[in-house]
Amino acid sequence: MFPTLGYLLNYLFGTNLDLGLPTFGFVVALSFLAAAWVLKKELERRFQSGIFKPVMTRETKGKPASTTEIIYNLLFGFVLGFKLGLLLTDASMFSSHPQEAILSLKGNFVTGLIGAALLAGYVYWDKKRKSVPNPVTEERALTSGELVTNITMIAAISGILGAKIFHHFEYWDAFMQDPAGQFFSFAGLTFYGGLICGFVAVVWYVRSKGLNFMHIADCVAPGLILAYGLGRLGCQLAGDGDWGVVNSAYRYVPATGTYVQVPPDSIQNDIKAHAAYYTVAFGSVDQVPYTYFEKPAALSFLPDWMFASVYPHNVNNDGIPIENCQGEYCNRLPIPVIPTPIYEIFMGLLIFAGLWFFRKKLDRPGLMFSVYLIFNGMERFFIEQFRVNSEYNILGGVTQAEIISTVLILVGIAGIILTKKFRPQIEKL
Repeated sequence: MFPTLGYLLNYLFGTNLDLGLPTFGFVVALSFLAAAWVLKKELERRFQSGIFKPVMTRETKGKPASTTEIIYNLLFGFVLGFKLGLLLTDASMFSSHPQEAILSLKGNFVTGLIGAALLAGYVYWDKKRKSVPNPVTEERALTSGELVTNITMIAAISGILGAKIFHHFEYWDAFMQDPAGQFFSFAGLTFYGGLICGFVAVVWYVRSKGLNFMHIADCVAPGLILAYGLGRLGCQLAGDGDWGVVNSAYRYVPATGTYVQVPPDSIQNDIKAHAAYYTVAFGSVDQVPYTYFEKPAALSFLPDWMFASVYPHNVNNDGIPIENCQGEYCNRLPIPVIPTPIYEIFMGLLIFAGLWFFRKKLDRPGLMFSVYLIFNGMERFFIEQFRVNSEYNILGGVTQAEIISTVLILVGIAGIILTKKFRPQIEKL
């Protein structure tokens, strides 16, 4: 696995870089950019076809910098300078733990003051030189790019906060043991929490701009599932814990780094051989979830790690020590598990391709988003059968994702029916 970009680049190019930027965070950032590009293309198409009317905004030209602008840039400049000072005085912390360096209270007060003065001073000077005796207020249409930037930023911030909050609800005991550490950790995100909170925030924004939020939801849908699929790529590369249950069909051979098939009755002995780890992880060796999942004959050309993986060097340092390994990420799982992120990557990209190909035919407002909800819910419900997640003691034991995915499927089905029955009313939303 590649917990940081340094690991990934060193593997690909044979370098020896000590780059601590988290692979998962980097891929998530790329997934947001990909979703933003898709959203921009779909917004442009709908503006050009007349589905959307121009969104107007008022701008005052020739006005000096306001007190609010000065205060904002003072604060932003201070934070920027504060952290830049830390980079200059403790570069090793940035290279090995960039997220901790950014989110910690460590920094340089003097460089913070310098940054605040420089940024606020520049804004004041720039506005001053462009000011005129009689400022003019003009009205202009927001471009598709500006709308995409605003929507993406709102979705990103609210989505990440929602994903963190829902994750902490799901693993409440771990959160209560270390609230600050858990919340500011880059690990632990629940997709549906991000989807729900991001959706609510974006609906509020587009309604404030006078746009039909069902049409916007249709525009957003392909990008959402694309970002989801690419985000799972980050999960797989980093080994962030979103893997499946133990795959009893395989055993890992440390000496060769390969996987060999074993008979079904060997799993209990394998689990007992690592009783110390599994007792801590699941409470008892009898509680370890597993399934026997062999590589299908038709897919024999695929590598074994697509069906069973011990996630060596995973970002969570989960598992047992790797022999002769030196460094921060030197653990692997004792027994191979099903690498569910790989399957979600393919399913996410397949759903995206279908939505993108048929987007012009799914022309009723809300229809494409409804179809997205159905396929997204089906995909997640299916993959939950192979994943290890916290269960609620209802209906024989269900996970948070199973509940939400079922609701999404039902909402999607209802959406298809309602968008046909109430199309004229929905067009006016």
